[in-house]
Amino acid sequence: MDAPVLDDITTKGRLWQWFLEHAKSRFALVWLALIAFTDTLFSPITAEPFLAALVLAHRDRWKRYLAVALTFSTLGTIAGYWILFWLYRAYGEALLASWGYTDAYATAQAVLAGSIFWAMLLASVTPIPDKALIYAAGILGSPFAPFVAGFVLGRGIRMSIVTYIVWAFGEQVLEAVDKYAVWASVLILTVFAGYAIVRFDLWPW
Repeated sequence: MDAPVLDDITTKGRLWQWFLEHAKSRFALVWLALIAFTDTLFSPITAEPFLAALVLAHRDRWKRYLAVALTFSTLGTIAGYWILFWLYRAYGEALLASWGYTDAYATAQAVLAGSIFWAMLLASVTPIPDKALIYAAGILGSPFAPFVAGFVLGRGIRMSIVTYIVWAFGEQVLEAVDKYAVWASVLILTVFAGYAIVRFDLWPW
């Protein structure tokens, strides 16, 4: 008995087909805005695959798609920051104090505050989800301006790269991007971890 063809029934394959179909919809920009906003807030679906599908469908509209994707990703990030900021101060602060972790909170707050721009830049430029850092920045009350600036620059670079390679080379380049994206992320995170160890003297010895 022949083995079933899995490529057509994987979740990733079905999602990509959904993206391709809805990229031709008259509500495509609405879908892009919704996906981009929820991407950085809570959704496991990132905006870049749908952005790529849109550029494939309408190459001449790439500037509009890029602007919408980046704008609504940023708005989702800002919403995530302030939601966690107020939730922590409404419910988490007293709980953390009752557990005796106030000093640990202050230490974490100082560490992240000093590197929030670079942390957001590196987290946002990789395909690894940056929601945990967005939530942490809100809980710790990290400086807001460098937080947003780091995200916009990092996510802007990432989305611009996706938009350009799809615009320039078409669908055939996406397979290579998907194959090597994780390794590129590991390399970037390794560099960031090395920087953090040196910058904050986190050597284990």
